[in-house]
Amino acid sequence: MFIQVSEVRTRNVSTATGRVIHVSEPVAADERLYAAMRRLMVVYADRQTSEIPGPRGVVKRQDALDAVIQLAAVVDEAVHTGAIPVDRGMHAAAMLMVLREFVQPLPPDWDGDGCTDYLNDDLAMMVTALREARRATGQKG
Repeated sequence: MFIQVSEVRTRNVSTATGRVIHVSEPVAADERLYAAMRRLMVVYADRQTSEIPGPRGVVKRQDALDAVIQLAAVVDEAVHTGAIPVDRGMHAAAMLMVLREFVQPLPPDWDGDGCTDYLNDDLAMMVTALREARRATGQKG
C-alpha cells in the first residue's frame, strides 16, 4: 500500500524512556528520505555507484542507533501482523544487526557455557553472503 503525499500517516518516535510510541502527523521529511532511498535502490539495481558527498554532520551515533531500533520495531510489527512473511522479517532484522554492529558493536550473545559469542559467526555469515552477492551481481552500494 502506498500512502499519498497529502495523507496523514503514523510513524514511530523514540522517547527518552526508550519506549516506541506512535505519533500521527504529516511529515514531508519522511517522504523526501523515502524518495531518496528509492533512488538509491534504483542506482543499486542498475549496478551503479551513487555519489558520495562529504559528511553532513547531522546524524550522530545515537541517532543511528535509535533509527535501527525504530526500523526493527516496524519490521517486528509487520511480521506479527502478517504484513510480511516471517523469513523476510528475519532477513530484514539480520541486515539491521549488521548495520548496528558497524555503528556500535553489539553486546555478546553467549552460548550456554559462556564461552562462545554466537554473534561473531552469525555476523560473519551475513557479511560473507552480502559480499558474495555483490561480487556475483556486480552491484555496488
